[in-house]
Amino acid sequence: MYIVLDYIIANEDRHFNNFGLLRNANTLEWLGAAPIFDSGTSLWYNKLTARIPASGIICKPFKKTHGEQLKLVSSLEWFESSKLDGIEDEILEVFSGDKAAQYIDTERAKTIAAEVRNRIETVESMAMSHTQSYDISSTEGDVEEDVAESYGMKIE
Repeated sequence: MYIVLDYIIANEDRHFNNFGLLRNANTLEWLGAAPIFDSGTSLWYNKLTARIPASGIICKPFKKTHGEQLKLVSSLEWFESSKLDGIEDEILEVFSGDKAAQYIDTERAKTIAAEVRNRIETVESMAMSHTQSYDISSTEGDVEEDVAESYGMKIE
């Protein structure tokens, strides 16, 4: 789910310290994945409006681009694009608020909303095709091997 959401919102900074698991504090039973957090480098935060639809956004942690990472998802049967109907209006509403409007003009908000919709449609198309033809054993396009250590993780 992280990979798909990061693709949709163009998050550039998902790394090994941005994944979490939840446990019951009393029983220590594993409950599941933590909600998404630390997505501040998303929605083309550092791109000029004219550069927003550009493909090949650099990302982490598994492949260098979101498009390549999206190919690692083995199943999209769970993806329901209809749950995201109206997301463009919600994005525009958030960006038109008093505080946000100081920083984001209407043209930029509309461009972001349209590109998020385009990315949702790409995922929907992949989900409908039911084929994942990516060879997950390939290391072509992988991030550097020492990326985990740069986040304080030791993998042996």
